Amino acid sequence: MTNDFARPSASSRTLSYEEMLRDKDLSGEERDALIAEMLMAYMSVLLVRRGDAATARLMLQVERWLLEWDSDGHEQDLVLEVDPANKQHFTDDLIEQLKGLCKEVSNRFNLGVSWVWVRETLPVVGPGWRELVQRELHGERPTNQARRIQPAPRRWLEDNLAFTNEGEQRVYQLLKHRQENVLSAEETIAIFPLPNGRIAQRTWEPDFLVTYKGRAGILEIDGPHHNARRALDVTREHLMHDSGIAYVDRVPVEALEDRAELEQVIDRFLRRLAEAR
Repeated sequence: MTNDFARPSASSRTLSYEEMLRDKDLSGEERDALIAEMLMAYMSVLLVRRGDAATARLMLQVERWLLEWDSDGHEQDLVLEVDPANKQHFTDDLIEQLKGLCKEVSNRFNLGVSWVWVRETLPVVGPGWRELVQRELHGERPTNQARRIQPAPRRWLEDNLAFTNEGEQRVYQLLKHRQENVLSAEETIAIFPLPNGRIAQRTWEPDFLVTYKGRAGILEIDGPHHNARRALDVTREHLMHDSGIAYVDRVPVEALEDRAELEQVIDRFLRRLAEAR
């Protein structure tokens, strides 16, 4: 079978999903699980490379994926399970987009899956459910400002806020250090990691929204494919400025591994945000 997706080199130690599916020892259940993961993987990577970072983030945060037979028992569907508080992010339009992408990938590999639907995960509960409800009613559940979808497991947590990777948490820690230890209490900053929001023509999830001296700024972390999406980023920056965002800056992905360089980026961002007109 041939396809147009990139294949790993022959010397790669990691098998592609297509190669894994050729294993004749796979049980039916194992094959279904592998196909579901394969669809999730290809769909997510394609979304990133096509510049749709917001939808790719949602895919990355889906807690569970599996294949299930439809009600007639004729076809298998790709089922995505998400936290109940976050199902609202998966709108009808978004699900239609995912169906099209799923069908595109499935047809390339002749997987026979062309339908996607989303449902809530069920929490793990036991006889102590009353205490669990009381704790969550009092806010003892990690969640960001906009009830952001949380990763599972929640690996990067701080101050009851969740981050999708270590780099985001590192940026947060340096911003927080300036908030609490460098700037005066009368002129400090507010930090909103990964807030969901709406600007003209699109919904969007910036990495950091920071307010300082009566101005709002956006700090984004560049990914490895940033150069390929530069035109999209410029268009989005214009929309942000038109929507009242005073200043937008980016953290080069290389700076995440160099504390001194990262501190320079953050200090430059705060300085220019304070001066923005």
